[in-house]
Amino acid sequence: MKVNHKYEFVRGILREMDSKMAQLKIRKQMRQRLGRFRIGPLGLLICISTFFLVSCASLLPPERRVYPKNPVSLPKGMDIHDWMYTKKKQFPNQLLVHTPYGVVYKMMFFRKQKTFLGSYISCSAYIRQIDGKFIELIEIASIINYSDYTKSVGRYNKGGELGPMSENERTEILLPCIEEFLEPPGNQQ
Repeated sequence: MKVNHKYEFVRGILREMDSKMAQLKIRKQMRQRLGRFRIGPLGLLICISTFFLVSCASLLPPERRVYPKNPVSLPKGMDIHDWMYTKKKQFPNQLLVHTPYGVVYKMMFFRKQKTFLGSYISCSAYIRQIDGKFIELIEIASIINYSDYTKSVGRYNKGGELGPMSENERTEILLPCIEEFLEPPGNQQ
């Protein structure tokens, strides 16, 4: 009986050693798999700095994302609804408009002109009527991307670079887009 007890004791130790060996084997395999993804201190520094550079980039403050020539006068005898209807007829393929509120429109306008790299430029704004015969463009923003808006089913969600991030982007990209949108119907090229 003592002999069997010794064997049971040895078997228990062997089972325990086998399970520990299996655990060590699994740990070793995991280290080997994760070893491929290890980065050194320089790689870690690059990852962290990239994260902070990307996350710290932001749009200009709201007071700089307002059309500088606000308020814009509406043509005689028109309210914002008539004017937006005229704009939709003027730019049937370049203008997307919806009304989130009664006298406020959200528009997205795609320029015909592209960047020198061939990217499409679009701008968006909230347009609201003030004082009966004037409109105001607020929360203006620009988007640059490579998607061809003319071949899209859902043109609203294309992604791209949102701007303006700087005064330079504001004057060279955003404001010309807004100016093109505001051109009267007879001044189109």
